[in-house]
Amino acid sequence: MTAAMFRAMWLNLLNDRGALIMAFVMPVLFFLVMAEIFSSASGSQMQIRVAFVDEVKDDLSIRLLDALKTSDSIEVINTEGFGREQLTDLVVRGTADVGLLVRAEGRRLDDAGGFGPSPLVLINDPSRGVTVQMLSGQIQQAYFSALPDVALGSVANVLEDQFIEFDDEQRADLDEGLSEMGVAASEGQQVGWSVDDIVEPQAVTGPPMATNHVGYYAGAVAFMFLLFSSMSGATSLTEERESGVLDRILAGPGGMVVMVNGKFLFLAAQGCVQMLLIFMTAWVVYGVDLPGHWQLWSLITLIASMAAAGLALLVAAICRTPAQARNMANITVILLSVIGGSMVPRFFMPPWLRELGWFTPNTWVLEAYSSVFWRNQGLESLLLPCGLLLSLTVVSLLGAQWFSAYRARL
Repeated sequence: MTAAMFRAMWLNLLNDRGALIMAFVMPVLFFLVMAEIFSSASGSQMQIRVAFVDEVKDDLSIRLLDALKTSDSIEVINTEGFGREQLTDLVVRGTADVGLLVRAEGRRLDDAGGFGPSPLVLINDPSRGVTVQMLSGQIQQAYFSALPDVALGSVANVLEDQFIEFDDEQRADLDEGLSEMGVAASEGQQVGWSVDDIVEPQAVTGPPMATNHVGYYAGAVAFMFLLFSSMSGATSLTEERESGVLDRILAGPGGMVVMVNGKFLFLAAQGCVQMLLIFMTAWVVYGVDLPGHWQLWSLITLIASMAAAGLALLVAAICRTPAQARNMANITVILLSVIGGSMVPRFFMPPWLRELGWFTPNTWVLEAYSSVFWRNQGLESLLLPCGLLLSLTVVSLLGAQWFSAYRARL
Protein backbone atom coordinates (compact mmCIF):
# COMPACT_ATOMS: atom_id res chain seq x y z
CA MET A 1 0.00 0.00 0.00
CA THR A 2 2.84 2.39 0.84
CA ALA A 3 4.50 1.74 -2.50
CA ALA A 4 1.20 2.15 -4.32
CA MET A 5 0.56 5.50 -2.62
CA PHE A 6 4.09 6.64 -3.48
CA ARG A 7 3.57 5.65 -7.13
CA ALA A 8 0.18 7.36 -7.31
CA MET A 9 1.56 10.64 -5.99
CA TRP A 10 4.53 10.41 -8.33
CA LEU A 11 2.24 9.93 -11.34
CA ASN A 12 0.06 12.84 -10.22
CA LEU A 13 3.14 15.04 -10.01
CA LEU A 14 4.35 13.98 -13.45
CA ASN A 15 0.97 14.79 -14.96
CA ASP A 16 0.79 18.24 -13.35
CA ARG A 17 3.24 20.49 -15.17
CA GLY A 18 2.54 23.41 -12.88
CA ALA A 19 3.38 21.35 -9.80
CA LEU A 20 6.55 20.09 -11.49
CA ILE A 21 7.65 23.63 -12.21
CA MET A 22 6.87 24.78 -8.66
CA ALA A 23 8.70 21.81 -7.15
CA PHE A 24 11.83 21.62 -9.29
CA VAL A 25 12.18 24.68 -11.55
CA MET A 26 10.98 27.65 -9.49
CA PRO A 27 13.28 27.04 -6.48
CA VAL A 28 16.33 26.97 -8.76
CA LEU A 29 15.17 30.00 -10.75
CA PHE A 30 14.34 31.95 -7.60
CA PHE A 31 17.75 31.10 -6.14
CA LEU A 32 19.54 32.24 -9.31
CA VAL A 33 17.73 35.58 -9.38
CA MET A 34 18.27 36.30 -5.68
CA ALA A 35 21.90 35.18 -5.84
CA GLU A 36 22.49 37.48 -8.80
CA ILE A 37 20.93 40.40 -6.92
CA PHE A 38 22.79 39.94 -3.65
CA SER A 39 26.12 38.99 -5.18
CA SER A 40 25.96 42.24 -7.12
CA ALA A 41 24.72 44.25 -4.13
CA SER A 42 27.34 43.02 -1.69
CA GLY A 43 30.41 43.04 -3.86
CA SER A 44 32.33 44.99 -6.45
CA GLN A 45 29.84 43.96 -9.16
CA MET A 46 27.12 46.34 -7.96
CA GLN A 47 26.74 49.31 -10.26
CA ILE A 48 25.17 52.64 -9.39
CA ARG A 49 23.93 55.05 -12.04
CA VAL A 50 25.74 58.36 -11.57
CA ALA A 51 25.16 61.64 -13.40
CA PHE A 52 28.06 64.14 -13.40
CA VAL A 53 27.92 67.93 -13.78
CA ASP A 54 31.15 69.95 -13.56
CA GLU A 55 30.65 73.69 -13.05
CA VAL A 56 34.37 74.30 -12.49
CA LYS A 57 36.00 72.36 -15.34
CA ASP A 58 39.57 72.95 -14.25
CA ASP A 59 42.39 70.43 -14.45
CA LEU A 60 41.66 69.00 -11.00
CA SER A 61 37.94 68.41 -11.48
CA ILE A 62 38.48 66.90 -14.92
CA ARG A 63 41.10 64.49 -13.58
CA LEU A 64 38.85 63.44 -10.70
CA LEU A 65 35.75 62.86 -12.83
CA ASP A 66 37.74 61.00 -15.47
CA ALA A 67 39.00 58.65 -12.76
CA LEU A 68 35.47 58.09 -11.42
CA LYS A 69 34.07 57.35 -14.87
CA THR A 70 36.52 54.48 -15.34
CA SER A 71 35.23 52.67 -12.22
CA ASP A 72 33.48 49.36 -12.83
CA SER A 73 31.02 50.23 -10.04
CA ILE A 74 29.69 53.31 -11.83
CA GLU A 75 27.32 53.44 -14.79
CA VAL A 76 27.72 56.92 -16.26
CA ILE A 77 24.53 58.78 -17.23
CA ASN A 78 24.94 61.16 -20.16
CA THR A 79 24.63 64.77 -18.93
CA GLU A 80 26.21 66.72 -21.75
CA GLY A 81 25.06 70.34 -21.55
CA PHE A 82 23.23 69.80 -18.24
CA GLY A 83 23.22 72.15 -15.24
CA ARG A 84 22.47 71.47 -11.60
CA GLU A 85 18.69 71.73 -12.09
CA GLN A 86 18.73 69.07 -14.80
CA LEU A 87 21.06 66.97 -12.64
CA THR A 88 18.63 67.16 -9.74
CA ASP A 89 15.76 66.24 -12.06
CA LEU A 90 17.59 63.08 -13.18
CA VAL A 91 17.80 61.95 -9.55
CA VAL A 92 14.21 62.94 -8.80
CA ARG A 93 12.92 60.92 -11.77
CA GLY A 94 15.08 57.93 -10.87
CA THR A 95 17.10 58.05 -14.09
CA ALA A 96 20.23 58.39 -11.95
CA ASP A 97 20.72 56.84 -8.52
CA VAL A 98 22.85 59.79 -7.43
CA GLY A 99 24.19 62.97 -9.00
CA LEU A 100 27.71 64.37 -8.49
CA LEU A 101 28.03 68.15 -8.80
CA VAL A 102 31.39 69.95 -8.81
CA ARG A 103 29.98 73.30 -7.74
CA ALA A 104 31.40 76.63 -8.77
CA GLU A 105 30.95 78.25 -5.34
CA GLY A 106 32.77 75.47 -3.49
CA ARG A 107 36.38 75.28 -2.37
CA ARG A 108 39.01 74.13 -4.81
CA LEU A 109 39.76 70.43 -4.79
CA ASP A 110 43.30 71.21 -3.65
CA ASP A 111 41.94 73.07 -0.59
CA ALA A 112 40.72 70.05 1.38
CA GLY A 113 41.31 71.65 4.77
CA GLY A 114 40.08 75.15 3.97
CA PHE A 115 36.92 77.09 4.74
CA GLY A 116 33.81 77.39 2.63
CA PRO A 117 31.41 74.92 0.98
CA SER A 118 32.62 71.46 0.04
CA PRO A 119 33.65 71.26 -3.61
CA LEU A 120 31.56 68.16 -4.33
CA VAL A 121 27.81 67.74 -3.79
CA LEU A 122 26.14 64.32 -3.88
CA ILE A 123 22.52 64.90 -4.94
CA ASN A 124 20.56 61.88 -3.78
CA ASP A 125 17.14 60.42 -3.08
CA PRO A 126 16.98 59.34 0.60
CA SER A 127 15.16 56.15 -0.41
CA ARG A 128 18.40 55.11 -2.15
CA GLY A 129 20.70 56.29 0.62
CA VAL A 130 23.14 53.41 0.23
CA THR A 131 24.26 54.89 -3.09
CA VAL A 132 25.71 57.91 -1.26
CA GLN A 133 28.04 55.71 0.79
CA MET A 134 29.05 53.79 -2.31
CA LEU A 135 29.85 56.89 -4.36
CA SER A 136 31.64 58.54 -1.42
CA GLY A 137 33.96 55.55 -1.26
CA GLN A 138 34.58 55.74 -4.98
CA ILE A 139 35.31 59.48 -4.74
CA GLN A 140 37.79 58.96 -1.93
CA GLN A 141 39.56 56.25 -3.87
CA ALA A 142 39.64 58.34 -7.06
CA TYR A 143 40.79 61.46 -5.19
CA PHE A 144 43.87 59.83 -3.78
CA SER A 145 44.69 57.78 -6.84
CA ALA A 146 44.11 60.48 -9.48
CA LEU A 147 45.07 63.55 -7.41
CA PRO A 148 47.81 62.43 -4.97
CA ASP A 149 49.75 65.62 -5.60
CA VAL A 150 46.70 67.64 -4.57
CA ALA A 151 46.11 65.59 -1.44
CA LEU A 152 49.68 65.83 -0.21
CA GLY A 153 49.91 69.45 -1.27
CA SER A 154 46.91 70.32 0.88
CA VAL A 155 48.48 68.62 3.89
CA ALA A 156 51.76 70.40 3.27
CA ASN A 157 50.01 73.78 3.07
CA VAL A 158 48.25 73.15 6.37
CA LEU A 159 51.53 72.16 8.02
CA GLU A 160 53.28 75.24 6.67
CA ASP A 161 50.48 77.62 7.67
CA GLN A 162 49.88 76.22 11.13
CA PHE A 163 53.06 74.58 12.40
CA ILE A 164 56.27 75.02 10.41
CA GLU A 165 57.72 77.17 7.66
CA PHE A 166 59.46 75.57 4.69
CA ASP A 167 62.57 77.22 3.28
CA ASP A 168 62.98 77.66 -0.46
CA GLU A 169 64.88 74.40 -0.91
CA GLN A 170 62.30 72.37 1.05
CA ARG A 171 59.46 73.96 -0.87
CA ALA A 172 61.19 73.17 -4.19
CA ASP A 173 61.74 69.54 -3.12
CA LEU A 174 58.11 69.27 -2.04
CA ASP A 175 56.81 70.73 -5.31
CA GLU A 176 59.01 68.35 -7.29
CA GLY A 177 57.79 65.36 -5.32
CA LEU A 178 54.14 66.36 -5.72
CA SER A 179 54.64 66.82 -9.44
CA GLU A 180 56.13 63.33 -9.70
CA MET A 181 53.14 61.90 -7.81
CA GLY A 182 50.76 63.57 -10.26
CA VAL A 183 52.60 62.04 -13.20
CA ALA A 184 52.64 58.62 -11.52
CA ALA A 185 48.91 58.78 -10.87
CA SER A 186 48.19 59.70 -14.50
CA GLU A 187 50.11 56.56 -15.51
CA GLY A 188 47.91 54.38 -13.28
CA GLN A 189 50.32 53.83 -10.40
CA GLN A 190 48.91 53.41 -6.87
CA VAL A 191 49.54 56.41 -4.58
CA GLY A 192 47.56 58.36 -1.96
CA TRP A 193 45.52 58.12 1.29
CA SER A 194 42.12 59.38 2.57
CA VAL A 195 40.14 62.55 3.37
CA ASP A 196 36.57 63.18 4.50
CA ASP A 197 35.57 66.81 4.02
CA ILE A 198 35.34 67.32 0.26
CA VAL A 199 31.85 65.79 -0.13
CA GLU A 200 28.45 67.12 0.96
CA PRO A 201 25.33 64.93 0.55
CA GLN A 202 22.19 66.81 -0.48
CA ALA A 203 18.78 65.10 -0.44
CA VAL A 204 16.25 65.98 -3.13
CA THR A 205 13.08 64.89 -1.30
CA GLY A 206 11.36 66.28 1.74
CA PRO A 207 10.42 63.24 3.87
CA PRO A 208 13.14 61.62 5.99
CA MET A 209 14.88 58.49 4.77
CA ALA A 210 12.98 56.14 7.10
CA THR A 211 9.62 57.43 5.85
CA ASN A 212 10.72 57.03 2.24
CA HIS A 213 11.70 53.43 2.91
CA VAL A 214 8.31 52.74 4.50
CA GLY A 215 6.57 54.37 1.54
CA TYR A 216 8.53 52.18 -0.88
CA TYR A 217 7.74 48.95 0.92
CA ALA A 218 4.09 49.92 1.43
CA GLY A 219 3.67 49.99 -2.34
CA ALA A 220 5.90 46.97 -2.93
CA VAL A 221 4.25 44.71 -0.36
CA ALA A 222 0.73 45.93 -1.11
CA PHE A 223 0.96 45.14 -4.81
CA MET A 224 2.63 41.77 -4.26
CA PHE A 225 -0.18 40.62 -1.94
CA LEU A 226 -2.71 42.21 -4.26
CA LEU A 227 -1.43 39.89 -6.98
CA PHE A 228 -1.60 36.88 -4.65
CA SER A 229 -5.18 37.59 -3.55
CA SER A 230 -6.33 38.35 -7.09
CA MET A 231 -4.80 35.13 -8.39
CA SER A 232 -6.46 33.19 -5.57
CA GLY A 233 -9.86 34.68 -6.33
CA ALA A 234 -9.50 34.19 -10.07
CA THR A 235 -9.01 30.42 -9.72
CA SER A 236 -12.77 30.21 -9.17
CA LEU A 237 -12.98 30.34 -12.98
CA THR A 238 -11.39 26.90 -13.27
CA GLU A 239 -13.14 25.55 -10.16
CA GLU A 240 -16.56 26.45 -11.54
CA ARG A 241 -15.66 24.95 -14.90
CA GLU A 242 -14.51 21.68 -13.30
CA SER A 243 -17.49 21.39 -10.91
CA GLY A 244 -20.09 22.01 -13.61
CA VAL A 245 -21.33 25.28 -12.09
CA LEU A 246 -20.14 27.08 -15.21
CA ASP A 247 -22.76 25.32 -17.35
CA ARG A 248 -25.58 26.70 -15.19
CA ILE A 249 -24.01 30.18 -15.25
CA LEU A 250 -23.75 30.11 -19.04
CA ALA A 251 -27.42 29.21 -19.29
CA GLY A 252 -28.30 32.58 -17.76
CA PRO A 253 -28.31 35.99 -19.47
CA GLY A 254 -25.02 37.50 -20.60
CA GLY A 255 -22.94 34.36 -20.79
CA MET A 256 -19.20 34.14 -20.21
CA VAL A 257 -18.33 37.81 -20.75
CA VAL A 258 -20.72 38.94 -18.01
CA MET A 259 -19.32 36.35 -15.61
CA VAL A 260 -15.70 37.36 -16.24
CA ASN A 261 -16.57 41.05 -15.93
CA GLY A 262 -18.32 40.43 -12.61
CA LYS A 263 -15.29 38.65 -11.21
CA PHE A 264 -13.07 41.43 -12.53
CA LEU A 265 -15.06 44.13 -10.72
CA PHE A 266 -15.03 42.19 -7.45
CA LEU A 267 -11.28 41.52 -7.57
CA ALA A 268 -10.55 45.15 -8.42
CA ALA A 269 -12.69 46.37 -5.50
CA GLN A 270 -11.06 43.86 -3.16
CA GLY A 271 -7.65 45.07 -4.28
CA CYS A 272 -8.49 48.70 -3.54
CA VAL A 273 -9.49 47.76 0.01
CA GLN A 274 -6.26 45.81 0.49
CA MET A 275 -4.13 48.69 -0.72
CA LEU A 276 -6.07 51.11 1.50
CA LEU A 277 -5.45 49.00 4.60
CA ILE A 278 -1.70 48.82 4.02
CA PHE A 279 -1.29 52.52 3.24
CA MET A 280 -3.54 53.49 6.17
CA THR A 281 -1.22 51.48 8.41
CA ALA A 282 1.82 53.19 6.87
CA TRP A 283 0.20 56.59 7.51
CA VAL A 284 -0.94 55.96 11.10
CA VAL A 285 2.14 54.07 12.31
CA TYR A 286 4.99 55.53 10.24
CA GLY A 287 3.79 58.93 9.07
CA VAL A 288 3.57 58.31 5.31
CA ASP A 289 1.66 61.32 3.95
CA LEU A 290 -1.42 59.56 2.59
CA PRO A 291 -3.88 62.44 3.29
CA GLY A 292 -1.68 64.86 1.38
CA HIS A 293 -1.69 62.69 -1.74
CA TRP A 294 -5.02 60.91 -1.52
CA GLN A 295 -6.27 61.95 -4.99
CA LEU A 296 -3.26 60.63 -6.91
CA TRP A 297 -2.99 57.65 -4.57
CA SER A 298 -6.61 56.75 -5.33
CA LEU A 299 -5.95 56.92 -9.07
CA ILE A 300 -2.85 54.71 -8.87
CA THR A 301 -4.53 52.24 -6.54
CA LEU A 302 -7.63 51.87 -8.71
CA ILE A 303 -5.59 51.30 -11.87
CA ALA A 304 -3.16 48.92 -10.11
CA SER A 305 -6.07 46.89 -8.70
CA MET A 306 -7.67 46.66 -12.14
CA ALA A 307 -4.38 45.52 -13.69
CA ALA A 308 -3.89 42.84 -11.03
CA ALA A 309 -7.47 41.62 -11.45
CA GLY A 310 -7.19 41.43 -15.23
CA LEU A 311 -3.85 39.62 -15.12
CA ALA A 312 -5.14 37.13 -12.54
CA LEU A 313 -8.21 36.31 -14.62
CA LEU A 314 -6.08 35.83 -17.72
CA VAL A 315 -3.78 33.37 -15.94
CA ALA A 316 -6.76 31.45 -14.56
CA ALA A 317 -8.56 31.39 -17.91
CA ILE A 318 -5.54 29.93 -19.69
CA CYS A 319 -5.20 27.03 -17.23
CA ARG A 320 -7.22 23.82 -17.53
CA THR A 321 -7.55 22.77 -13.87
CA PRO A 322 -7.68 24.54 -10.48
CA ALA A 323 -4.40 22.93 -9.42
CA GLN A 324 -2.71 24.14 -12.58
CA ALA A 325 -4.16 27.63 -12.06
CA ARG A 326 -2.89 27.80 -8.47
CA ASN A 327 0.59 26.68 -9.44
CA MET A 328 0.78 29.03 -12.40
CA ALA A 329 -0.48 31.89 -10.21
CA ASN A 330 2.27 31.29 -7.64
CA ILE A 331 4.91 31.12 -10.36
CA THR A 332 3.70 34.33 -11.98
CA VAL A 333 3.47 36.34 -8.76
CA ILE A 334 6.86 35.25 -7.43
CA LEU A 335 8.66 36.00 -10.69
CA LEU A 336 6.99 39.38 -11.15
CA SER A 337 7.65 40.35 -7.53
CA VAL A 338 11.32 39.40 -7.57
CA ILE A 339 12.11 41.00 -10.91
CA GLY A 340 9.82 43.99 -10.43
CA GLY A 341 11.23 45.17 -7.10
CA SER A 342 8.56 44.04 -4.64
CA MET A 343 11.00 41.82 -2.74
CA VAL A 344 14.32 43.63 -3.27
CA PRO A 345 14.77 47.33 -4.17
CA ARG A 346 15.62 47.66 -7.85
CA PHE A 347 18.75 49.77 -7.31
CA PHE A 348 20.36 46.71 -5.69
CA MET A 349 19.93 44.77 -8.93
CA PRO A 350 22.49 44.42 -11.72
CA PRO A 351 21.72 46.59 -14.77
CA TRP A 352 20.32 43.78 -16.93
CA LEU A 353 17.86 42.70 -14.23
CA ARG A 354 16.91 46.30 -13.51
CA GLU A 355 16.00 46.78 -17.18
CA LEU A 356 14.06 43.51 -17.19
CA GLY A 357 11.94 44.89 -14.37
CA TRP A 358 10.35 47.38 -16.77
CA PHE A 359 8.43 44.45 -18.27
CA THR A 360 6.61 43.83 -14.96
CA PRO A 361 3.56 45.65 -13.54
CA ASN A 362 5.28 45.76 -10.13
CA THR A 363 7.85 48.22 -11.45
CA TRP A 364 5.17 50.40 -13.03
CA VAL A 365 3.21 50.53 -9.76
CA LEU A 366 6.31 51.34 -7.71
CA GLU A 367 7.32 54.08 -10.14
CA ALA A 368 3.85 55.60 -9.88
CA TYR A 369 3.80 55.57 -6.08
CA SER A 370 7.37 56.85 -5.84
CA SER A 371 6.54 59.77 -8.13
CA VAL A 372 3.83 60.84 -5.69
CA PHE A 373 5.12 59.96 -2.23
CA TRP A 374 8.90 60.45 -2.63
CA ARG A 375 9.28 62.99 -5.41
CA ASN A 376 6.09 65.02 -4.84
CA GLN A 377 5.37 65.10 -8.56
CA GLY A 378 2.00 65.73 -10.14
CA LEU A 379 -0.39 63.96 -12.46
CA GLU A 380 1.90 64.26 -15.49
CA SER A 381 4.44 61.93 -13.85
CA LEU A 382 1.79 59.17 -13.74
CA LEU A 383 0.94 59.19 -17.43
CA LEU A 384 3.48 56.54 -18.44
CA PRO A 385 3.18 54.02 -15.56
CA CYS A 386 -0.61 54.34 -15.34
CA GLY A 387 -0.90 54.15 -19.12
CA LEU A 388 1.06 50.89 -19.12
CA LEU A 389 -1.08 49.48 -16.31
CA LEU A 390 -4.29 50.42 -18.14
CA SER A 391 -2.99 48.77 -21.31
CA LEU A 392 -2.24 45.61 -19.32
CA THR A 393 -5.75 45.75 -17.85
CA VAL A 394 -7.47 45.95 -21.24
CA VAL A 395 -5.33 43.26 -22.88
CA SER A 396 -5.62 40.90 -19.89
CA LEU A 397 -9.38 41.32 -19.51
CA LEU A 398 -10.03 40.74 -23.22
CA GLY A 399 -7.71 37.74 -23.13
CA ALA A 400 -9.49 36.33 -20.07
CA GLN A 401 -12.87 36.69 -21.79
CA TRP A 402 -11.65 34.96 -24.95
CA PHE A 403 -9.87 32.07 -23.19
CA SER A 404 -12.82 31.53 -20.84
CA ALA A 405 -15.21 31.30 -23.78
CA TYR A 406 -12.79 28.98 -25.58
CA ARG A 407 -12.47 26.65 -22.57
CA ALA A 408 -16.25 26.61 -22.13
CA ARG A 409 -16.72 25.34 -25.69
CA LEU A 410 -14.33 22.41 -25.24
